[in-house]
Amino acid sequence: MVLVCGLEAQTLTQAKTWYLQKEFQKALPVFKNEMRSKPKDPNLNIWYGACLFETGKTSEALPYLQFALAKGIPDAELYMAKFLLNKAVPDSALIVINRYLSNPMLEDIRKDEAMELKKTIESNLCNLQKVEDICFIDSVILLKGVMYNNIRISPDAGSFVSARPTFPNTKSNGAAYLPQKNDRVYYGNLIAGKGYDIVARHRLMNDWDNEESLSDVINSTSDEINPYYLSDGTTLYFASRRPGGLGNFDLYVTRQSKNGTYLFPDHLNMPFNSKDNDYFLIIDEFSNRGYLATDRNQPRGYVAIYTFIPNTTTVFVQDKSLMELRDLADIRSIKATWAGKNVDMLVRQPEKPVTINHTDEQGMVFILNDEFSCNREADFQSDEARALYRTFCDESSRLNIGSVLLGKMREEYLNSAPEDQARLTGNILKLEAEVLSLKKSLPQLEMQIRNKELTKRLK
Repeated sequence: MVLVCGLEAQTLTQAKTWYLQKEFQKALPVFKNEMRSKPKDPNLNIWYGACLFETGKTSEALPYLQFALAKGIPDAELYMAKFLLNKAVPDSALIVINRYLSNPMLEDIRKDEAMELKKTIESNLCNLQKVEDICFIDSVILLKGVMYNNIRISPDAGSFVSARPTFPNTKSNGAAYLPQKNDRVYYGNLIAGKGYDIVARHRLMNDWDNEESLSDVINSTSDEINPYYLSDGTTLYFASRRPGGLGNFDLYVTRQSKNGTYLFPDHLNMPFNSKDNDYFLIIDEFSNRGYLATDRNQPRGYVAIYTFIPNTTTVFVQDKSLMELRDLADIRSIKATWAGKNVDMLVRQPEKPVTINHTDEQGMVFILNDEFSCNREADFQSDEARALYRTFCDESSRLNIGSVLLGKMREEYLNSAPEDQARLTGNILKLEAEVLSLKKSLPQLEMQIRNKELTKRLK
């Protein structure tokens, strides 16, 4: 019995050492085991809660941090401030970290860590005062592995391909961008000692010449990927992990001067950047659409590609509470970004009049224009439009059912063992392709119906 107790004490002592050395993964199972017999020990609660937090189990950490905080354990305030910042509540995090720093007995090493955290919190609060007023109109959720296969922009804006399969003899990553002329290509490639840098290649007949790294103003010692140029050929958007961002991949923009040099990149404002990975920003000037890819608010392994209406000038959100700013910065709700805007007018394209079809008790109400609508199949005067309307209703139903089923399959994937995930991946990819195809084909089908019916009526 004495020997067992001695081993437990030695193990706990070692775990404390690991904790102080920030080897949280090693200390975690020891503290977890100790918590079974001493769940009310305040010190064990902070140690275990901190290890959970530092190993990515953020939500699981909260009750242990709260218990230690209630028992007056000083480090609980440090970790509660970290938790609040992680959950995008920087105002509360600032109050907690200031209280922690007011402790006169604080060790210098803890004080330094807390001061760095305070700077991060204050920077986060500052960023929330510069949330751009962006109107998001759509989103699609995809497995990260197929993200770069689903970028579709106007032909005049260029094209994208997944970099690695296109250039298999390189260690490329992310998307490869080809401008409209198709004479150059840009992508991120692994450079020894630097990480991923953005490189360019010229087309030579049916091949490409050697890689040429872009300016060191763009390529830092961190990773840079996913370049995209506006039609002016000088404005470059890209993603980077360089210091000074909000965390993980952030988005930047730079411009090339007349003498060929690039300006120091500007870090984009929220909502384009977040503490999570923000992979690319595309502004298709020819369709007046922008696309943002990010894994914020998504299950592990998934990304969301948001569609938005680009602003001609930078406009910041005004007269919102901090909570509302946080929600807009995180894109918690697409509909919330419509407040105070004429969304129909923003979305409308000259050749594509905006209509809002909806469903009533008798079925799909199909809006033809401001004057005419069809409340049921029998209302169509054109036989061709009527037949297309039946297809439209069927495919709309398939899209709704597919979207719901896709959500359930993704949830099942996240809760499955690795061997079952491998089985589910094929089915998810197949259904995602079907849903994407329907999303693209339905607007075209809708336009066909409208044109044929209005042609019949206006003869």
